[in-house]
Amino acid sequence: MAVGFPWGTWGHGPVAVRALYSQIPFRLSSIERRMNFQTQHLATLAKYAGISFIAGAVNHGMFSEQRSLLTAAIGVVFYLIGAAMELKASNDGSKSWADLLGFGIVASIGLGFFTGGLQHFPDSPQRSLWVVPLGFFLSLLALYFSQEWRSRMGFKPMAIYTGTTGVLVIAGAVFAASYWADHAGDGHDHAHSHDNAPVSAAVDTAAIRNVVIELNDGMRFNPGTWQAQQGEVLRLIVVNTGKVKHELVVGQTKELAEHAQAMRQAKSGHHHHDNAVSVEPGQSAVLMFTFDKAGEWGMACFEPGHYEAGMKGTVQVKPQT
Repeated sequence: MAVGFPWGTWGHGPVAVRALYSQIPFRLSSIERRMNFQTQHLATLAKYAGISFIAGAVNHGMFSEQRSLLTAAIGVVFYLIGAAMELKASNDGSKSWADLLGFGIVASIGLGFFTGGLQHFPDSPQRSLWVVPLGFFLSLLALYFSQEWRSRMGFKPMAIYTGTTGVLVIAGAVFAASYWADHAGDGHDHAHSHDNAPVSAAVDTAAIRNVVIELNDGMRFNPGTWQAQQGEVLRLIVVNTGKVKHELVVGQTKELAEHAQAMRQAKSGHHHHDNAVSVEPGQSAVLMFTFDKAGEWGMACFEPGHYEAGMKGTVQVKPQT
């Protein structure tokens, strides 16, 4: 007997109706799967964009003296959006806010430390010496306390792995820091050299002392104070870790102050000769210099506004013995 509907007659009874509606769950589940994929994709994009922002902020904060709080905040927002989407899409209780935040935030900080330290060994070996191991251990802890590794891996194998790889990472960091401290400025194809005077062939190159000076966007020299010997030949390796152009001008403290005052009054460009080097962002340069007088000398950056912001330093020159 056929079943009657207002719009006509269809099939042969309730069995046909059930057969019709039995197709709906399949169609709904198919749509649901497509929506889950889309949600997962967008969540992944947001999460890893956030990780990238946070890692970049940590990297630049450690090595350019810019804390990049805005960049880090943007990264946290992106990551939270992606984590919320992923948590909402997960109905089986396999994910929690603790896991998502622990892995994402801590891992991205560790990633920033580890990768930034590796990149900056040539120009900041002493800082990279502790930043790289710290980043390694942070990333290790973030992974262990997430993604069910707490239940899948016992304390003993975790301790063995941590101890073994930790020793290797620390040993590698010590070796790299020692190497780059002795070879600072070597192997930088983009570096350019400015010599204040030709080094005589009679001068023993082993007697030339390397001094690494960092210029950063915090308007500081690092080191800000150091010592030299009258008459010794110095190779000043000047590294700009910032995002704007900087310069190193070496002179007696009084002369530098007078020069800064003259520049403010004249409001014109500045020109230096044998006692200065200008360095573009992310690059390095070499200045050969010899202090011919004992006493207090100074360092300065005369890019517009930099000296006034405190970009100056001191060199104590000891008398020749």
